[in-house]
Amino acid sequence: MKNSALSSDSLNSALLSKKKNSGLSSDSSNSALLSDSLNSALLSKKKNSGLSSDSSNSALLSDSLNSALLSKKKNSGLSSDSSNSALLSDSLNSALLSKKKNSGLSSDSSNSALSKNSVLPKNRRGKGKSVYTTMFKFTTVNHITDDTSRPLVNFTTLSGSRYLFGKIPEGSQRIITAIGGEVSFPKMQGIFLTGTVFSWADIGGLAGLILTISDATSKGITLVGNSRVLSYIIATWRQFVFRKGTDLKILSCEEEQDEEERSSQQPIVANDEVVITPIQISPRNYQKPESQESKRDEKAISRKLKKLASLMFPRDTSGVNSRDPESYKSDPTQSQLHTNVSLDGIPAVAHAQKSISYSISIVPIRGKFDVKKAQELGVKPGPLFKELTMGNSVLNDKGETIDPSLVVGPDKVYPKILFIDIPSTDYYENTINSTKWFEIDNVGLVYHFIGDEVSFNMKEYKSRFIDKFPQKCHHYISHKSLSNNVIMNQSFATFHLTSKGIMNENFNLINSEDFKKLSGERIDRLHSMQQVVVNENGAQLSNNTSSLKTSNEQLFNDEVKKLDLPTSFEEMKKCKFDLFDESNIGNLKDSVHICTPGTGSALPSVLRNVLSNLLRIPFAKDGKVFYRAVLFDVGENTMGSMLRNFGHNNGQDLKIIFKELCLIYLSHLHADHHLGMVSIVSKWFETNKDENSNLYLIVPWQFITFIKDWYKLEGKYNNFIDLSRLKMFSCEDFTCGTRYGDYSTFSLDEFEAKLDSKNLEPHDFSAKKVLRKSVDREFINQMFEACGLVSIQCVRALHCPWSYSSTFKFKQSENETFTVSFSGDTRPNPLFATIGKGSDLLIHEASLDTQWLDEAIAKKHSTMIEAVAVCKMMDCPKLILTHFSTRYGYSNNCVEKKYLQSTAQITERMLREAKVPNIFSNGDYSFENIDICYAYDLMNIRYRDLHKQEQKWPLMASLFQLKSKKRKAEEK
Repeated sequence: MKNSALSSDSLNSALLSKKKNSGLSSDSSNSALLSDSLNSALLSKKKNSGLSSDSSNSALLSDSLNSALLSKKKNSGLSSDSSNSALLSDSLNSALLSKKKNSGLSSDSSNSALSKNSVLPKNRRGKGKSVYTTMFKFTTVNHITDDTSRPLVNFTTLSGSRYLFGKIPEGSQRIITAIGGEVSFPKMQGIFLTGTVFSWADIGGLAGLILTISDATSKGITLVGNSRVLSYIIATWRQFVFRKGTDLKILSCEEEQDEEERSSQQPIVANDEVVITPIQISPRNYQKPESQESKRDEKAISRKLKKLASLMFPRDTSGVNSRDPESYKSDPTQSQLHTNVSLDGIPAVAHAQKSISYSISIVPIRGKFDVKKAQELGVKPGPLFKELTMGNSVLNDKGETIDPSLVVGPDKVYPKILFIDIPSTDYYENTINSTKWFEIDNVGLVYHFIGDEVSFNMKEYKSRFIDKFPQKCHHYISHKSLSNNVIMNQSFATFHLTSKGIMNENFNLINSEDFKKLSGERIDRLHSMQQVVVNENGAQLSNNTSSLKTSNEQLFNDEVKKLDLPTSFEEMKKCKFDLFDESNIGNLKDSVHICTPGTGSALPSVLRNVLSNLLRIPFAKDGKVFYRAVLFDVGENTMGSMLRNFGHNNGQDLKIIFKELCLIYLSHLHADHHLGMVSIVSKWFETNKDENSNLYLIVPWQFITFIKDWYKLEGKYNNFIDLSRLKMFSCEDFTCGTRYGDYSTFSLDEFEAKLDSKNLEPHDFSAKKVLRKSVDREFINQMFEACGLVSIQCVRALHCPWSYSSTFKFKQSENETFTVSFSGDTRPNPLFATIGKGSDLLIHEASLDTQWLDEAIAKKHSTMIEAVAVCKMMDCPKLILTHFSTRYGYSNNCVEKKYLQSTAQITERMLREAKVPNIFSNGDYSFENIDICYAYDLMNIRYRDLHKQEQKWPLMASLFQLKSKKRKAEEK
């Protein structure tokens, strides 16, 4: 009998989600109330649904429970004292047991409903009887792999509340999505950042995660850490275009007094379930602010930055989310107070950061109240019962004193948990020699996050530190030398292997290694989906994720082999994309290498990462052929995708590509196009130590401000960063027509004064758009020489303010050139077709298909057939389509060649009826001579081979069917 919805998880979630509204107190009479409510709801449902008592009532019970709670909401009048987790568990158990006969569930069948992910696991004590023990869960989300560079652990309490501990590297939200619902954003109570923030690698995924959480819940987001540093980091994002609003709260872990003035750090969270206390460790040679004046200055800057950060995700996002097709012409950020504050002269960090660790104490749960025993002792039900459960003695009907210990079982006491972060060598000795860890009693679980810079020796670390903890304590250690680069996203890896089975030469096997467990029962390496259960009996590993042992070969055998593809796994292993195209005997243009690390839009999804495009353009010099590499847009975790694609053999190919990289172009400021930029730039500096080598950026001018602000922080800790070698241009320098410069700015002091006045009108702080100064031709010529460029032209995209579509012409030899046009995000644009006339390759967004044309118009994107029409208008022979909506999964909006004409005619008619600009107005629907290639993540292809994919479309269509049904979402 199927009782899936009778899982403890869903029932507990239903109960606890109603906890505040229903106001359940610890009065034991609530158990009867719940049981009666559930009984009544079930009986009333039974007649209407026609279900017999032995039917599968999974959904019914879940719905009934929800209805019962809602129906009692107004009448219960119960207080919201929430120390009732045990009571709720008992009430739920009682309710379920009382339903056993009516629902047709036996003891065994009701027990089987408790899934392995249940918040309330079963614990058998005696024959045929089941009772529930309370537990808390710690689930590893990230460990160090190509996908995620820092550790992250999710803590789930009995009530279902979630807390994240660790760092938020790029790729975090994609992994969170890939591993399932363990991290529930609506139940997220806070993100507790550990250690320090030295680099973008520590928090590169934070902006994207905030956007995703804000989309899932309206209650806001709490960040805990070094508030001074966090406020500065968030302030550096002030000119990005964020399309989601939320209330962002930053809680400080900094000690407000000198250490000698306080006995211990105060808790940052203290509620009826957990007490979370930060523990701070100073680096060696740490110096405090020297004077009271410098302390006051530091506090003033911190206060102003917090105010600036508080405006970063405004609730009113109607301007940037407008469905008006003409809204791209206006710039709502021009009148937003926070976007044009200058941080010049503001230090990112006033003095060295302390490393933040945390201790977690789970509040003991009161022992079970024995109603029968209390009645036997002459205590009347009602208020006296409550007094006993509150720990107070009462008088029975004979006047005898009844002590609570006679009727209340022992409290459930849990071991304590530590998250210890040692970010670098500077913190190592002070951390392992500190006595703070051992002043905490009953420690049962310790997570050790050790920075890459630390030269880690397990034997020494164990003898000097781990062995000081209680013998039964469990330890999970994160360090790059211990982490296995396993396949994390198995769904994507399966589709990737399927693609390779169809187009073997266009995909590399994903760079990965197998999982290996450390020897020893109490000490293990940290790895994703590792789940530790904490209950009154201690900490126990409940899920060691044998699935993480999955390799490319095992995935192929389990999931792909049955598809009977034309390529065996042995053939896959032998076939690797050749960076240097040794077999080419044709022209240089044919050898152009196009790689698509990410092909999705809006946000990272399980099957597609957000947009990035890599072109490697060969050129002849002194009788030899070399390559220059260029990136067009760099969505979040482009670095992770590059590592999975080219990281084999200790990253030999990746190092070659970063040596070749000379230019990065950014089309606009939406997060899905640029959050991977800093990681790429930092990796370039790490790879290219030659002082004579430069990296060129062509970006919206606001991004230049961000880069300078950001590296004031990261440059303090990473001495290989040299901004004099980062040559940055505004896209306006290459824009056809009127060119605009930066907005006027004002200081942080002026910002605070304006904000505090509370009577702002738009004209009081509206920034002024100024004409751009004359272009520095000499500076541009230096870039053209270094990057082999002949020309660059940009036009304003029909998308959002400061967005561009561009054409780049490269010199390959004395007689050969290669021209690529990149659309960025845009509606079909005849001006773009004009500057791109005669391009060799067009890379164009194709977010949607014709059935979603109204949404494409509203959100200022292109449909597939409109992109083809732009290519036709350009007289461009080859087209790569990318930036697909997440609704397509691993599929896309492919239209076979024979249907292109009819699709164009339908689209033309719809555009005419909508009375919007129409790219088909010339009536030319002949697209047969265009080679169309649909982009997939990690695809590698030569220019000469772009036509070959079309032969595979029928097979790909049959394997990658669109799984999601057509849906239309009405937006606010």
